[in-house]
Amino acid sequence: MEKRETEFILQYLRNITSKISTLFERIEALNERVEKFCQACGQAFHQTKFVVNRLAEATEETRDNLAEYGGTIEAASFFSGC
Repeated sequence: MEKRETEFILQYLRNITSKISTLFERIEALNERVEKFCQACGQAFHQTKFVVNRLAEATEETRDNLAEYGGTIEAASFFSGC
């Protein structure tokens, strides 16, 4: 092989190596973003679960209060003696 061909091949290999290095850097950056995204999704899920549980508790308390007050209203109603 000629010296020029050898230099051309070495330059070609350097370019490939550079592109692969860039690709690995981008993959690493994407991996970090995906991990952060997954953590954010997990946190959002737990926050949503917390809110839904609190709403269920509030609904249960409201239902209990309405049942209690409904009995009180019925006992004091005009129609309760019929």
